[in-house]
Amino acid sequence: LGALPHERPDTNETIFEWPDLPESVAVFGTGIIGLELGQALHRLGVRVRVFGRSRRLAGITDPEVAAQARTIFGQAFPLVLESELLDITDEGEAFSVRWRDVEGEHSERFARVLAATGRAPNVEGLNLQAAGVPLDDQGLPQFDPLTGQCGDSPVFIAGDVNNEKPLLHEAADEGRIAGDNAGRWPDVQPGHRRTPLSVVFCEPQVVALGQSFRALCESGTDFAVGQVDFADQGRARVTRENAGLLRVYGAHDSGRLLGAEIIGPRAEHLGHLLAWAVQTGLTVDDALAMPFYHPVVEEGLRTALRDLAHALKKGPAPVPGCDIDGPGG
Repeated sequence: LGALPHERPDTNETIFEWPDLPESVAVFGTGIIGLELGQALHRLGVRVRVFGRSRRLAGITDPEVAAQARTIFGQAFPLVLESELLDITDEGEAFSVRWRDVEGEHSERFARVLAATGRAPNVEGLNLQAAGVPLDDQGLPQFDPLTGQCGDSPVFIAGDVNNEKPLLHEAADEGRIAGDNAGRWPDVQPGHRRTPLSVVFCEPQVVALGQSFRALCESGTDFAVGQVDFADQGRARVTRENAGLLRVYGAHDSGRLLGAEIIGPRAEHLGHLLAWAVQTGLTVDDALAMPFYHPVVEEGLRTALRDLAHALKKGPAPVPGCDIDGPGG
């Protein structure tokens, strides 16, 4: 986004200082902030177009979940993926945005430009090399996520500045670990890190927890996938929230739950349940032994777990479109 003017682009901080809503906004970035603010502005009546350089949305790595997300959000508001920003002209009262996508070159005028493409840690000018801090090829400190220690130096790092997981609960854990180790230096000890969990508060919500689909593939882990499509899930249909997909991953050797990626109704709650299951080391059989009430969205999670158990050769295939246990189920 080198063509963005430096004087006037808004961010997720300045947007809340607007005295009123603009007529139109060009949103650059399809990560968490871009999707949340882009959809919110669209629902408030602002003419919005959200731009992304790739096909990725909200950090989703599972190709099936990503495909659902592109369809759902693409139908909800203008979404331009695989786009290249060619130029932004500041016309005083508006910005003229010119871009290229798979359909060719386009231009459109917007009252505001919102930069939601992420931020680099502000470590320039600190002369970290003089403190013996090892840096990567981008000039960012290299560190141990279990201790917060930068190399073998007496320097510890925590929060957004480490560019690992810019989430409040992660920063709190990192701060505690880094602070404890700075105080006990040089007796550095690994701290407790929780199962990764992220939530995108758009509608439907997007959640990732545990090991991602991409991480499992890149590590060569032997895993299976179970899924449920919310289009035919009972409670989701009744509440007219029946859009989305949940995909849960389990290890072939142990049957343990490894992670999941979700787009769908009440995904923040489903994600928490699965994150707790992953962190406590539950297997798919353990999870299926837990209670599931009827009729709730969590029955969709049970369907996905049954599908995973079948993929792991630990149970029969679930009956399509049926959430119910017992007679008639």
